Amino acid sequence: MSQSILILATKAPYGTEDFFAGARLSLAMLASGSISRSTVLMVGDGTLNAIASQNPGAIAMPSNPEAINDLADFEGEVYVLEEDLKARVGDLPIIDGVKKISWEKARELISDHELVTTF
Repeated sequence: MSQSILILATKAPYGTEDFFAGARLSLAMLASGSISRSTVLMVGDGTLNAIASQNPGAIAMPSNPEAINDLADFEGEVYVLEEDLKARVGDLPIIDGVKKISWEKARELISDHELVTTF
């Protein structure tokens, strides 16, 4: 059985529930004990999920910040690709607990996980 999973978040928040579903999968796998390490990595338009000033209630969507915080409570790792984030929104504040990383570190993360899936 695999011991680690990386959720690669590539889509912008809202309009679909892809990020929320990926974060919940990551959380469920940790909480159930199915795996010992679960990581979410936001790249491309997926980096927009890291923005702190989201208001999902205004459009009746599930809360991506809440999903990130829940994952952190179970010691899940959450990263955002700094280069992609800056290209899209500059230096806007991001959600507490989300770590900015380079492409070099992102490649290492991907290599270090037994399972990788994209949302």
